[in-house]
Amino acid sequence: MRGITEKLHITRVYVENAGKIIPKLGGDVQIVSAECWEAVAFAALLALRSFERGTNHARTLGGELLIRLAGTLQIKDAIAQNGIKDGENYLVVFGTRERALEVLRDFGLNELPLTGCDREKVKTFFEKAALAEVL
Repeated sequence: MRGITEKLHITRVYVENAGKIIPKLGGDVQIVSAECWEAVAFAALLALRSFERGTNHARTLGGELLIRLAGTLQIKDAIAQNGIKDGENYLVVFGTRERALEVLRDFGLNELPLTGCDREKVKTFFEKAALAEVL
């Protein structure tokens, strides 16, 4: 089995015009708004695991990431809560670093430094992401 670094790449990006990027999202690429990169990483890992086990609720990894990040099975609510927005977001590529660099270039995005969240805040996000596991 390939290592996780060959399956997932997450980076913080600044999006100037979300409306222009939305039609380009899908398949192996999602951009989400969230407070903590740790929450995005945990939700992405849960999404990958759900597809591996056949317990996914969404048709795509990007959709599964959104519902796990939002802690709801309603994709419309997940998009409203954690979908791409103008400003700082997280680019999630279910693939290699090379694929992530290609997406950054194609979307005209630049990477920003990742900064961590307070441990208690991260714990709250982890609990919310795990809710979709039991729903």
